[in-house]
Amino acid sequence: MVRQELVEILDMPLDISGKDIYIWGTGNTTLLYQEGLNRLDTEGSLHITGYVDNNSGKWGQTFCDKPVISPQELKEHTNACALICSPQPQVISAVRQQLKELQVSGYHIDEAILKLHKEKVLECYDLLYDAESQEIFAHIIACRINGEYPQEKYVSSEQYFALKNFRQRNPREVFIDCGAFVGDSAERYIWKKDGVFGKIIAFEPDLQNYRALEKRTDRLKEEWNFAPEQIEIYPYGISDHSSYSKVEQDSVNNGLSSKITESSSAEGVTCRIVTIDDFIKEPFTFLKADIESYEYRMISGAQNSITKYHPLLAVCIYHNAADLYDIPLFIKSLVPEYNIQIRHHSDLLDETVLYAWID
Repeated sequence: MVRQELVEILDMPLDISGKDIYIWGTGNTTLLYQEGLNRLDTEGSLHITGYVDNNSGKWGQTFCDKPVISPQELKEHTNACALICSPQPQVISAVRQQLKELQVSGYHIDEAILKLHKEKVLECYDLLYDAESQEIFAHIIACRINGEYPQEKYVSSEQYFALKNFRQRNPREVFIDCGAFVGDSAERYIWKKDGVFGKIIAFEPDLQNYRALEKRTDRLKEEWNFAPEQIEIYPYGISDHSSYSKVEQDSVNNGLSSKITESSSAEGVTCRIVTIDDFIKEPFTFLKADIESYEYRMISGAQNSITKYHPLLAVCIYHNAADLYDIPLFIKSLVPEYNIQIRHHSDLLDETVLYAWID
């Protein structure tokens, strides 16, 4: 019955064919959506004409290399359709009302992306390992289409370690932490494993976060009596190719959402970008990633390692709607034997995590 309800939601009308598509909003969420939007543009399913914002200071500027226009100018485009890019129901509702007053058609961006890719969404639903994952996945899809927060019963604790397989001790385990932030996940990993593991290799490209990560790492080594080489940390980003790029620091949220960006207008500190396949020279058994929409690229740059080592995977899939189906399907194509489960770890529309493992 859950699947049928998901089908009905995805089948609800969507009228954007032939429209000039404008994204409403030029904030952090829209930046996070760029990776997904680029894939959609490449595949030919969704092309963005420009952006709309209520902030008059942004009118006439560019955002992600496309023009930013005013709501009034949007109204003058007779073939325009706006996609609201926000995870907050109150913002979505307010913009919908503004679009109604402007007499411009519009949808929440997730509604457009997920309905355009109905078959992939259902394929992802069908490959999930357990009924709980299917129910959670269907609920999150419905919430994102409707612009609503999830019900409490679908929220799990123990992010990255929600499943038994991910909490078991392994004295030879090598844990790769992509998007280490200030070392919070690494410390929780140590406590979950009672300090029993082989090595932690952590990556954090934001230098302010990295300095905090260094301090925490030093403390953990001393408190747990770890050997110096047992925890390695690097101020690098992770992607599908080795290069240098900008890190846009998140000063509002204490560095929580700092991200790599390749926009020509991006501001930030240049950092080194590496791939898992090129940089990690040893087998690893557990790969965690929360890297602000670069998870798909990370997997692409770790294909050889994933297919060779079959590590436990705990990968965030919430940063843009395309990741909700693209990442599970990509991982399953690399290792068909993977069991894939979904858990959601927030009262908001963030912290949806894919877990993959082999019996």
